[in-house]
Amino acid sequence: MKINSKILSIPPYISTSWENVISLQVEETSGKLIIFLKNNAAVSIPNLSKDLINEVFQVHTNFLESLSKPSFSPKPQMGFNLGVMPQGFIQEALGPIMGHDAKQKNSPDLPSDVINKVASVAKALSVEIEGFNLPSDEPHCNCPYCQIARAIQGKQNPNKIPDIDNSLKETEVLEGELKFREWDIKQLEKELYDVTNPNDVSEHYQVFLGHPIGCTCGKSNCEHIRAVLNT
Repeated sequence: MKINSKILSIPPYISTSWENVISLQVEETSGKLIIFLKNNAAVSIPNLSKDLINEVFQVHTNFLESLSKPSFSPKPQMGFNLGVMPQGFIQEALGPIMGHDAKQKNSPDLPSDVINKVASVAKALSVEIEGFNLPSDEPHCNCPYCQIARAIQGKQNPNKIPDIDNSLKETEVLEGELKFREWDIKQLEKELYDVTNPNDVSEHYQVFLGHPIGCTCGKSNCEHIRAVLNT
């Protein structure tokens, strides 16, 4: 005779695994143990003691209960289920960064992609800072913890400088202003112009655009005449 978590063996009546057993029953009149099997057979076993019958029922009950429990531990998945993290896990895992540090109140902003990912994960999982039993952020503090706490809660960084409004049109710059200015030109009369070197005021000429066109430098088609014509 052998009765354990896997086998039910009571010679010469039955020897099978518990997987083949559907249910157990005791006849009230005869006291026989009736074992119903998956193949639709029923095995009747007489003359069993009350203690042995109780043992058979108890082992079968344990077997049925084991079927409702997972027989293996699930493999760890990538990422974390923040909603079921035990208390204190965050503090132990992330250490000193998960606490306000006044000494780092003027820390530079964490990379925007890090802050955005924290905010996105918190929003997707409906995570709140209170759920981790961690202190809230301190106003106007920019330590790493306060930045992360604000990201989880969806708060704006009070120290952040507003972004430049890229919608503003750039100031238009005339093409002529980008060119190197070689001559200062001033109109003296209707067709008479004064041409001066801005870097050397002693270099001074007058250009006449009447008939005939001429320049006091004595050259025809000189750069001074061209400078006046280009204006």
